[in-house]
Amino acid sequence: MRTILPLLLLAAFCCRSIVSAQTAPKGVPAVQLLAANDTILLTVDGEKKVIHHYIKPKQTLFSISKFYGLSLQELYELHPEFQTEPVLKVGKFVSIPIPNRAIRRYKGSNFNPAKFVPICYVVQNGDNLFQISKRHFSMPVDSIMKRNRLKTESIQPGQLIHMGWMSAEGIPAEWRAGMAPTPLSTHKERYIEEKKTRKEVESQGVCSWQRDSNEKGDLYALHREAAIGTVMGVTNPMSRKTVYAKVIGRIPAGYESNVEVVLSPAAARQIGARDPRFFVKLRFLK
Repeated sequence: MRTILPLLLLAAFCCRSIVSAQTAPKGVPAVQLLAANDTILLTVDGEKKVIHHYIKPKQTLFSISKFYGLSLQELYELHPEFQTEPVLKVGKFVSIPIPNRAIRRYKGSNFNPAKFVPICYVVQNGDNLFQISKRHFSMPVDSIMKRNRLKTESIQPGQLIHMGWMSAEGIPAEWRAGMAPTPLSTHKERYIEEKKTRKEVESQGVCSWQRDSNEKGDLYALHREAAIGTVMGVTNPMSRKTVYAKVIGRIPAGYESNVEVVLSPAAARQIGARDPRFFVKLRFLK
């Protein structure tokens, strides 16, 4: 999956465009999880358009599934981890594929800013504006440049591009006809795919992680050199286990110079880490 880039930075972003609206589609759920002043983050996983829903207080798996036109079982199929960890953490993101028709690309008539939420595409490594506009959204490049007040076609990884809007009242279940709720691509699958067009680099050194943390679920890494937003493979020679983790940032000041990578607790535990620092072998793409 072409995963989302550092979300701590993106969550603070506010789209500059004014949101649009129309009468809510027939059959949408009554539960409203989004407001007009929210921003939906979107990436593309193969042919799937995937939104990343920011979890707010009091939201549940049931309310999220209904809002996006899914059954609870379909949400479990997309995210098997929820079957063992059903309590949602405020501030985290839930990734959900959405049908093309759920994206309103143009304002149209009867514009009402109270009914729709802006959708912003998260620029990934290797993206260009033509690919995003024409291939992913079938829209003219100049329309997207005008909407986002872009003076040139130059874009950067992590940048948000306002592409359209989604109803603040949800997605009707019938709009999902033909969309199988298969799990999103794994980090390993993405690494194998991106390896075809990138140079693989191998290294080794000390891995650091917060052993006393109760954080679960997210597989991410901090590294001094690997491109942010890419995936790296980290192997523990002692357990002979490998984890594929998303690179979300750089190793901050304060870590010893021999620390090659910082892993999330979930990623470190997946390769059998016991000590707060241990030796690992790395593979990453440039």
